[in-house]
Amino acid sequence: MRLLKGINSKILMTAVVNLFAIIGFTQTTTIDYTLIDTEITNHYKDYEYLSKKRPGYYLQVNSQNCHYDIRVNDLIAGSYFREHPAYSIRMPLNLMILKSGEQKISIKVFPFIGEELSKKAGLQLQLVRYSDMTDPDHEFGRFTVLWEWEMPKVGDQKIPEFTIEHEFDAKVPFVLETLDLYAQDLSELEEENVLKEVIEHFTIKRQTIINKKQDRDHLERHLKRALIQLYKGKELSDKTIDGMINIKDGMEPQPLEDFEIKYYYNNRVVTLVRRTDKRPAIWFKNPNTGAMSRQPYYIFKNKETGTWHMW
Repeated sequence: MRLLKGINSKILMTAVVNLFAIIGFTQTTTIDYTLIDTEITNHYKDYEYLSKKRPGYYLQVNSQNCHYDIRVNDLIAGSYFREHPAYSIRMPLNLMILKSGEQKISIKVFPFIGEELSKKAGLQLQLVRYSDMTDPDHEFGRFTVLWEWEMPKVGDQKIPEFTIEHEFDAKVPFVLETLDLYAQDLSELEEENVLKEVIEHFTIKRQTIINKKQDRDHLERHLKRALIQLYKGKELSDKTIDGMINIKDGMEPQPLEDFEIKYYYNNRVVTLVRRTDKRPAIWFKNPNTGAMSRQPYYIFKNKETGTWHMW
């Protein structure tokens, strides 16, 4: 019996020692954010295309008396929640296409005023494919219409929202797997904790913009992903970064308030937008001219390290 007690005591002591060792390791081990962030952006570094083709996909949108949210592969392609009753835009879709194959367009149409769609509400879409986006002198060359759609007349129906989905096949010379490899499914976490972390991250980001402390290398590494999809190089990168870092004179930062959280890519990408117009929550305004500027910011949480990264 005494021998057995001695053995149990040794086992217990060993367990305690191991526990303190684990605690000590946890306390002294820190996550190197820059190393992890660089690992992610290295997927874009010196990227080699799969072929010489440079196709571009666009969605022409004409709307009347309605608001809308349009996504491709559950990534935001465009939304409209402003005060003008008619709006027309040609949306580039390459930034939402991550690889060749089947792509899904999801459209939600909302009332322009009130809680039901107006009889005058209308939405027309035309999906086109340009053969070569590197040929700007000829408006990207020839294009092919892949799909056309017009929202049915509302008539006397009481419709609070209209939804439609469409699939199309795209062929692009790149494969971008960053989100699939690293991004956490945020629906698996407590929503309150996610919102708290996102607000903290946006608060820090906003302050770096105000103080003109944004890290140029960090922005350049992450923008490389978009440049791959748009077939662009350093010239556009420098122009974009300069615009992000150098806020124009007279622009005053607006409070980070009255916002809501938006989830994309099956709850793996997130951003904050203003409730009123669904535009970026980080924005600036010139009180004298009324001019405004915004900085869209999309982030995802690394499923292994818990760190947040720019998408």
